[in-house]
Amino acid sequence: MVHRDEIKPGDHIFVWRARFTYTHHGIYVGENKVIHLTSDQAKATSFFGLNLSSSGLFSSSGSNSTGCEFSKPISGHSCGSGSCLCTYYCGYHQPGSGVTISCLNCFIEDCPLSLYLYGESEGMASLVFLRGTCTSAPSDPPQDVINRAICLLKQSNGSGNYNLLSNNCENFALYCKTGRMIPSGQVSQKASLCIVV
Repeated sequence: MVHRDEIKPGDHIFVWRARFTYTHHGIYVGENKVIHLTSDQAKATSFFGLNLSSSGLFSSSGSNSTGCEFSKPISGHSCGSGSCLCTYYCGYHQPGSGVTISCLNCFIEDCPLSLYLYGESEGMASLVFLRGTCTSAPSDPPQDVINRAICLLKQSNGSGNYNLLSNNCENFALYCKTGRMIPSGQVSQKASLCIVV
């Protein structure tokens, strides 16, 4: 487990949910924001017709700033932890997409926070008890990781439809970190690509 003060932009983080029965994965993009793939669209809210590049939600300056610039809060959003850090962007997603941005508190939901490890030995990564927590694949630089996550958030169907077996939150985070389709530690993967230039 890791403390929230120890994570850095571009990190692949995950939380154990339902008394350690499953994990939920995302990419920490800085400023208490996490981009992740979710199937729970009831908690997510979309802004129809929002131009992300002009909204100020994401800067195009190459920095990893993802400032909270909406003029009004997302109506109907409720935070699972009860302590949402910013209702202005939390739960945002494009219509029809499961790629969502949440505040760190809403992503964690009072669950143990962990850091997914990259570049582990093949032996370590293949151990059954470590599956879903590490990979032997190397990570790309943090800014590339953040750019991929933001690119997928901006697309109308960012990483395809959520599927527990073939396109889940771990697959999404692995792709953001490596730019490659890597089977998740829990299930095999199939996802669409987002080319970052």
